Amino acid sequence: MSLFKKTLSEHWRLFVFALVASALVLIFNDAILEIWVRWGEERYSHAPIVFLLAIYLAWIKRHELNAENTHAWYGVGIVVFSAIILMIGELSAIWTIVQYALVFLLFGFAWTILGVQIRKVTIPFLHILVVIPLPYMLDVMLSGKFQLMSSDLGVHIIRLLGMSVYQEGNVIDLGIYKLQVVEACSGLNYTYPLMTIGLMMGYMYKAPFFARFLLFITTIPISIVMNSFRIAVVALFVNHSGIKAAEGFMHYFEGWVIFIICIITLLIEVKVINRVLGKRESLADSFDYLEAKHSIAADASKVRINKRPIVIAFICILVTTLSTLTIHHRDEVIPTRVTFDQYPLEIDGWVGRRHEFQNGENDILKLKDYFLADYNRANRNVGVYLGYTESQRRGFVPHSPKACIPGGGWEITDTKLHRIDLDANKHFEVTRMVIAKGESKQLIYYWFHQRGRDLSNEFPMKFALLYDAIKLNRTDGAIVRFTTTIYKSEAEADQVLSEFVRLSYPQFPRFIPN
Repeated sequence: MSLFKKTLSEHWRLFVFALVASALVLIFNDAILEIWVRWGEERYSHAPIVFLLAIYLAWIKRHELNAENTHAWYGVGIVVFSAIILMIGELSAIWTIVQYALVFLLFGFAWTILGVQIRKVTIPFLHILVVIPLPYMLDVMLSGKFQLMSSDLGVHIIRLLGMSVYQEGNVIDLGIYKLQVVEACSGLNYTYPLMTIGLMMGYMYKAPFFARFLLFITTIPISIVMNSFRIAVVALFVNHSGIKAAEGFMHYFEGWVIFIICIITLLIEVKVINRVLGKRESLADSFDYLEAKHSIAADASKVRINKRPIVIAFICILVTTLSTLTIHHRDEVIPTRVTFDQYPLEIDGWVGRRHEFQNGENDILKLKDYFLADYNRANRNVGVYLGYTESQRRGFVPHSPKACIPGGGWEITDTKLHRIDLDANKHFEVTRMVIAKGESKQLIYYWFHQRGRDLSNEFPMKFALLYDAIKLNRTDGAIVRFTTTIYKSEAEADQVLSEFVRLSYPQFPRFIPN
């Protein structure tokens, strides 16, 4: 028992931190469980290992820390700020906010315990931050942009290899076969793990800060270029051996080979930086291998730890946690609605024909319900897409057409806000886009129809989502997109879409609750 008391007296700060961290994980288990679910996605499959690595990196620093906690009050400021964000996240039940707030809350509490020594364990906290899944909307938008960049660069490499190829967005036409650069091949499956490795290498690299930061940040272009090279190699194999070269074992094997090449590229970059800096060290000597180091302990009689900021930070966390317990039992309001199966296919002379997603888009979008149809009247055509989500708290939000339109080979040539006058008393703004593919042009109107609001773009939509999640306990809503072909002029196409919006809008309340 005396041994336990001695250990507790020597390491009481570690015990307090571990107790607070464990309590937060148990109390905010919904947000933590959401992280665990997202870690099941392929692009985050490395995250559990990185999390354990972060704990190890902090653990091996324990002997370098003394009992001083100078400038601990900065940590109290971080705790207070993080507690406010945590309360907002709990009130809205938007888990991404809660997840990031928890990490910063623990970082602030660690600062009150360690003071300026917090810099010795900052990298472990950064490792935890980089494996928290990004908000779903941002993830999808990044995936779309990376798909397009990888496709463009991959096509250039294929042409350099002497092959004839035609590109239409993310579809690469080899003549006999067509390859589609889908979300899983966007490059994010390389980028996220490689960024983590780059962060680790930058931490271990014995060089000035700018060189270490350069090593980390270049993981992004390296992953894009290497993913494009992989696409070119797959195209080469497919052209030679058939479509099976792009499927199954060969597909995954090629992926692993390219990832190893990415890591080798980072090591080559270290060698180049060493030369630029005039360092003649070998690669092996360029890194600190993070062995546990024992520093000379300070004289306990001369060291006084300031317990006041630790106590205040602890009380702040306790009050925040007790306050959020009353929020946990707020069940989200899911309004009743009519499903899109009953959406009218005849609207004032316009006759529609409904169709479904063909390439698994709903597996990506995670929509509760959607409506996809083409309406025709007097040789005019309007494409309609309504995507409804009953809850956006887990990050599954309607994402912008700006992210997916380029993937179909269309170029966005003009974007602006456009006013729709429904009648003398009501009007709202939509995002108006003109897109082009070769000689074809289309006009698109889209906006977010959510909880009685008509929001023209993503940014006011996110603020409204946060406000309504707190006040109304609702996060349901939909994206609305109307499309028509531009024949004679944009003015004529505007007239067609504006009229169709006015005719369709009265139908919305049954299917998209106000």
